[in-house]
Amino acid sequence: MASTMRNGIWVLLMAVLVLGGCGRKEAPQIIHDAQPPRLVGLQHELSGMVLKLGFELVGNPEGVGFQIDRAEMDSYCKCPGLWRRYLEQLPSPQNIGVPITKILKLRTPNVEYVFRVRAVDMTGQLGPWGKIIHATGVDLFDQ
Repeated sequence: MASTMRNGIWVLLMAVLVLGGCGRKEAPQIIHDAQPPRLVGLQHELSGMVLKLGFELVGNPEGVGFQIDRAEMDSYCKCPGLWRRYLEQLPSPQNIGVPITKILKLRTPNVEYVFRVRAVDMTGQLGPWGKIIHATGVDLFDQ
């Protein structure tokens, strides 16, 4: 009986070691040796219900793209609501070092939106977000 009890404890300890294991408990991470992609010269211009963004992308010569997220400003706390992907351009070598202009339509007049833009390269490496851009649409025909 003592032998059976020792075997049971031994099996329990082995199960804890096998199932608990040691080391990292997350998916493998890609290690990037190159500099992260980035935006250069981010500018914006608001006209009525349209926001015009301009920038250039630099980074991996194999290709760089960009992501634009948008959120509505909460009028109570004066903070951004839920960020959502508004536009995404896949990485391409043709995007590097050329001026990029994007025209974004604001849905509702008199609602403050915030936008953020970042670069992403062919390997999935993300650049830092650019400055947050605030835009409130104005119905030019209702003046």
